[in-house]
Amino acid sequence: MQNQRQQKTPEIQLARTLGIPEVTLLGIGALLGGGIFTLLGTAAGLAGGGLVFSMLLGSGIAFINLNAYVALATTFPQAGGGYHWVKEGLGDLSGFLSGWCSWMASAVACALYSVSFGFFMQELIFDYLHLPHGSLSEVGWEITFTLSILLLFGFINYRGVKLSGKIGGGIAMIIVGILAFYVTYGLKHMALNPELLRINFSPLLPMGLAGVIQAAALFYIAFEGSEVQAQAGEEVENPAKVLKVGLFASWAVVSIIYVFIAVILIGATDGGGISSAQFLGQASERAIIVSAEGIMPFGYLIMLIAGLLANLAALNATIYSSSRVLFSLGRDRLVFPSLGKMHPIYFIPTRALLLSLAFIAAVATFLPLKDIASAADILFIVLFMQLNIAYIQLRRQKPEAKWQYIVPFEPYLPLVAVFLYVLLAIALFHVSPLAIYFLLIWVLIGLVNYYGYAKRVEREDHAREVVYEHSTRFHPKSEYRVVLPVGSEKNWHSFAQIASAMTKEEGGDLIALRIHEMKANDVIADAFHSSRDKRVLEEIEEDMASMKMNIDTRIVASRSVPEAILDTIQSENADLVLLNWDGDVNTKGFIFGRKIDVVLHRAKCDLLTVKLGLEDHKKKVIIPVAIDANPNLRFTGKVATALCHSFDSTVMVVMVVPTDVLGKEDERFKKILEIRVRELKIKAPGQVESMLVYSDYLSSGILRVASGYDVVLLPAARGRITRAIGVGSIPEQVAKNCRRKTVLIAKGYKGIAQPFWEYLSNRF
Repeated sequence: MQNQRQQKTPEIQLARTLGIPEVTLLGIGALLGGGIFTLLGTAAGLAGGGLVFSMLLGSGIAFINLNAYVALATTFPQAGGGYHWVKEGLGDLSGFLSGWCSWMASAVACALYSVSFGFFMQELIFDYLHLPHGSLSEVGWEITFTLSILLLFGFINYRGVKLSGKIGGGIAMIIVGILAFYVTYGLKHMALNPELLRINFSPLLPMGLAGVIQAAALFYIAFEGSEVQAQAGEEVENPAKVLKVGLFASWAVVSIIYVFIAVILIGATDGGGISSAQFLGQASERAIIVSAEGIMPFGYLIMLIAGLLANLAALNATIYSSSRVLFSLGRDRLVFPSLGKMHPIYFIPTRALLLSLAFIAAVATFLPLKDIASAADILFIVLFMQLNIAYIQLRRQKPEAKWQYIVPFEPYLPLVAVFLYVLLAIALFHVSPLAIYFLLIWVLIGLVNYYGYAKRVEREDHAREVVYEHSTRFHPKSEYRVVLPVGSEKNWHSFAQIASAMTKEEGGDLIALRIHEMKANDVIADAFHSSRDKRVLEEIEEDMASMKMNIDTRIVASRSVPEAILDTIQSENADLVLLNWDGDVNTKGFIFGRKIDVVLHRAKCDLLTVKLGLEDHKKKVIIPVAIDANPNLRFTGKVATALCHSFDSTVMVVMVVPTDVLGKEDERFKKILEIRVRELKIKAPGQVESMLVYSDYLSSGILRVASGYDVVLLPAARGRITRAIGVGSIPEQVAKNCRRKTVLIAKGYKGIAQPFWEYLSNRF
């Protein structure tokens, strides 16, 4: 038994200061970064004239991904962006890995921009102005410029997001003007020299489609601004409007610029007898500089300045992004909590900023430019894949949320995004294998942190909320655990009987949970001496002890009943949770009510929803099965087996078929029914029968035949990946209208991958 617990500290939040101009320019600054000034040469060498198609491909993929970002960022605006959404949709481990990859992706992208800045600075000083090198080599000066600009913008970010946003936004506007100037002169140059188009675009795809995809994969870092903008969700004045407009506006502006730049770069550049793609590939980081030198006045100097400014804007945005993700990880105690603290005056996460700068400096110093870009690409690709799957899951898990934007053609559009990101990842391996190895090593380090630190802290946090705990043991602790949240003092005996039947069947341990729901100003200590809660648990313990069953009884103090249940399921690695439903739903948009529905959506274990009837008998059980296969039948059969063994029940499996098949297709449906009975795998020989029920309405047919039975055991409806919940309308209707009988709805846990592949196999 534990002593008094302390009240939790309030959640740390950031100040809301950003509007549409700041968010839009933040995205443009992140998108118009070093990528367009230092990666275009390499990308042109890979794709040739197909660079234009590479830009269109990258822009299209970014747009598909952007839809998921807009939906999630406007509905759940938080610092940390994709990390929080993946955690909610796919679970703690996937959430942590997405945050872990997002942090490093932004840091590596920032390293690319700082290295690009160093390259342009040494080009300006030593190649254009011809100043002496002194005692340092070109490489030494490049590293010096790289680290110096990191320190400068680290200080700017230290002074607050409003200042850094204004500086970055001003730079972004200048870059757009310079690139527009380049495009204008490029179009004029192509009009005056039409022979360049024939030379530079013949052949159009010298490296084939593979070259186009590889160039799109390498250059995709130039489309990662949506993640940077999403990090600002907690600092935006009106997230629903500002983020939607800012995300779409910045994507549209930059995509148009990229396509025009690709056309001009390939079409207007004079390679001196060779194709512009080959010439630009040889120029590498200097590609856009040498192109501008040949088509517009002062092109060399203007593009040097533009390259410096573009890298400054992107560097500013990615420093901001990486520090916010790390701040979120620290605030959630997935890394050291000190990283989740803010400066008391400037309201920025100082320690997260400093650690991010250290990682950025290390990557910028030790990795080549192409590998830095590729490493950032693959990290963002992994994050974006997770995010699109998480969107699908969150649409299923949170139907009650006020969605500010819904992705068109869901879930098909997010699934297309996942497929395209897999394609980019494969292409990227051919561009830079080192990037894939970097990803694997980084994920491995993250897993060590998660299991060695984050999971331990999570268990400690949950333990602080347990204000009473008692265990009774009759045999060694089992790996199979059943969680029984006890909400009512009146009908706990019948509820516990069903739980004990399931626990005994698997030889497991029962965890009886009484949740003390705290109000806004309550402290955990208020729940410690709850004699009423303790009395109910002691009665359950005595009842289970009479059956020689291992039982843990707990009182948990929490501000959210569903979260307390979910925390217990996770901390105990529970296999089954029983939910007691009284049959009433007072909340619009919910099937069983807010608390039960949240657990049904998010619990990663088997679920048994119980509506106790007025008659407390369990001798005769009826199981209605559908004509179509149902993945929940196996778990339903386990429940039926437990009832047979504990209460000596008999089971009748019924299938409702239309009345017009009577005497015509009876044999066919009887064979289908036999298959469903075998799929149940009920281990109670001689206690299971089956029959067809003729009715044109499923629910009324089930209700009619159920009148002669004590328990109605329903497999949860086969849920599609597009459905909001895995319990469908037929089980819901039967459960609500079967008033005197006990109704059980069984939903087996299949994980994330299984329903995903089931969905694909049924559609393609």
